[in-house]
Amino acid sequence: MTVANKIHGSIIVTGTSSFVGAHLAHAFASAGHRVIATHSRPRTDYDGIRAKRLAYAEAGGAEMVRLNITEDDAIRKLIARTAPGLWIHHAGHAADYASTDYDAVLGEAVNVTPLDAVFHGLSGSDGGVIVTGSSAEYATGDVANHENEISLPDMPYGLSKKAETERARILSAETGVPCRVGRLFIPFGWLDHPAKLLAQVIAGLGAGAPVDLSPCSQRRDFIGVKDVCSAWAAMAGDLERGGFDIFNICSGEAVELKTLLEGIATAMATNISLLRFGAREMRPGEAAISFGNNAKARAILGWSPRPLDQALREDLISSPAQLTENAP
Repeated sequence: MTVANKIHGSIIVTGTSSFVGAHLAHAFASAGHRVIATHSRPRTDYDGIRAKRLAYAEAGGAEMVRLNITEDDAIRKLIARTAPGLWIHHAGHAADYASTDYDAVLGEAVNVTPLDAVFHGLSGSDGGVIVTGSSAEYATGDVANHENEISLPDMPYGLSKKAETERARILSAETGVPCRVGRLFIPFGWLDHPAKLLAQVIAGLGAGAPVDLSPCSQRRDFIGVKDVCSAWAAMAGDLERGGFDIFNICSGEAVELKTLLEGIATAMATNISLLRFGAREMRPGEAAISFGNNAKARAILGWSPRPLDQALREDLISSPAQLTENAP
């Protein structure tokens, strides 16, 4: 991971108990930056996979700090105390993200409202902001999503994330604090939740057990977590350009899930027939295709992801034991 040396001051990463948040904190700290990694509850309240993520961030050299992201005064005090050159707003409410039962009120409180305190706290400094956006901000379609398209998200979570992006745009213009939004597609890697499909497949294949699956005909845009970290580093370097911008952080390819899982089985030297495609029904409302165009990130940031097979080997398959440990 190459991190811009032009970041002056500390780097604050919020939401470090999450999969991507832990990797971001670890990557920036390992690159030699002072990283303050925040979590919302006392450390003793964390167990299972979330405790492992916090430990991973700390092992990279990050300083762990408790922060209630919904308290404006706590945000301002942290900024005053640590003088960050970069605030990574990764904390967010994502429970039930694929459901119409998503709590939009809590999403507003965690995803959107804290941005006011962040931007105003950094106003007048050399600091900048990176916001973790989502592919859910786009409407369902059958062509690659571009950053400049006008779309109405299909689900409440997507609406919350789009509101977050638009609030960041307004605040960046008001305060003069530069901001980049990384619209993240489907990341994978070590420390993802063991209940996620890829981790479950690896656990089953590793045990030589059949894995019941849907037809897995849906096509998605997958990206390794190391590529996510290098993209955030590239966006950090781009902040010197000033202003506000959005980048799709994705592979740029729509890969059939069945093909991906068969590739994992091959890489693990296991029997592909253990993957029982069609044993389950597709999830109701499942979109047939979702992928992004990453040409803008390639051209402006000089960033590009590794080939998918390489990312699978390096970020996922090489750590199956750690990936499949039980979470609470």
